[in-house]
Amino acid sequence: MFKILPVALAIFLSVVHFQLGDETEIIPEEIQNPRNHLTQDANNRNEVRAKVLSVTEVANSHDENFSAGATDEITLRLTWGVVPGAVKYRIFSDSAEFISYTVGIEIPVSNVDQIFKVEALDFDDNILQENVQIITTEINPIRPRTTTEFHKMSFPPIYIVYSWIPSKDADHYEIQLIKDNEVVREFMTEYHSQDDNFDFYDPEPVLEDGEYFWRVRGLSADNKPLTAWSEQNDGNTFLVRKPARFCAIGDSITHGGGSISVPPSNAYYNWETYCDLPVKNLGKSGDTTDQILERFDSDVLPFKPEVLFIMAGVNDYRNGILSWHSVSNLKAIREKCEAHNILPVFITPTPVNPYVMRKIKFVDPPEPDWQTHMDYICDWIREQPQHIDVANYFVDEDGNLREDLAVDGLHPDAEGKEFIGKAVCEWLNNYLDSMLPVD
Repeated sequence: MFKILPVALAIFLSVVHFQLGDETEIIPEEIQNPRNHLTQDANNRNEVRAKVLSVTEVANSHDENFSAGATDEITLRLTWGVVPGAVKYRIFSDSAEFISYTVGIEIPVSNVDQIFKVEALDFDDNILQENVQIITTEINPIRPRTTTEFHKMSFPPIYIVYSWIPSKDADHYEIQLIKDNEVVREFMTEYHSQDDNFDFYDPEPVLEDGEYFWRVRGLSADNKPLTAWSEQNDGNTFLVRKPARFCAIGDSITHGGGSISVPPSNAYYNWETYCDLPVKNLGKSGDTTDQILERFDSDVLPFKPEVLFIMAGVNDYRNGILSWHSVSNLKAIREKCEAHNILPVFITPTPVNPYVMRKIKFVDPPEPDWQTHMDYICDWIREQPQHIDVANYFVDEDGNLREDLAVDGLHPDAEGKEFIGKAVCEWLNNYLDSMLPVD
């Protein structure tokens, strides 16, 4: 059945007639302008430039300083939940059809009583779910809706991925990370269409203790604010505190995300979600073992973990890095753990599927001998006193990543992440049981 959206005219009028503040121009040169990341495999290494504003400036800028031209057009924002395996969603409205790569969309409508239908689609446009339930409807929204789910995570990841439902008329976006009423980081995304402009990967870790929240607003092509700032809520607010007893470091498999379009800010595709014991996420999308070793001191040591889970190598053998070099890095990470009284627990990296990667064209497929290098890394890990072997669960009869576990041939989706999370949880429970006194 179609989802019917009865909305009273009084509500419509109350939303349309909002107060407009003074128009403020954003100066691009003052804000970092890196490439907007659209996948969990992005690898932006640009240096963060922070722009710190005063407490007064932050307080006064929340709902002010944006302008919207007068128009008779009505905009409805619809939101729904994640459908497992869905890459995108098709929305039908009367005779119109729209596509969204997020769990929501802003649509121009002729009246507020139109009937809508949402379908969840896979990469090939096959219907996974015919009638996706619409959860919320807003008339003429004046601010973007954030989609980060920090309230569903035991800890926030140290590499934040900011995500939101695109605003219909925005050319690009300004993002601010705020701590103690000060803007500690500020970004401006590049232009992208509404279809793909919905997330941004912070290239630097958030390590300092304290409470943070982030916000976003839409900008015009000439950098004028088109929307108010997004509202603060549980999903975009997070607390950083140290130490963290159990931590995990790695690449995008640890960082999170899946189904091509779902970023790590969604808890559903993070393996840490499926572990009953809290694990601090130190993963960074796109990392090789070289990069993980390089950031060990800065990203791991501040949290003083008792146990560190290490899952790395997939970006090595898919990029032609020889496995002996990968193992050399893993040995160096092990030595760093031992030098700081951290128990290293290695997790075997997952395979890839070159056929699917060529079909999706999401990332370049690996060299033909990638399996040899994966096996070399996995064999070394299986020789370590503390390890978790998950690789065999993901392998098909040809030694490739099972197609039913990863839409893009690289990142395990929810079922795969659940398997990893439960395997880590089982290891942790056995570890904690071993520490109990024996009668």
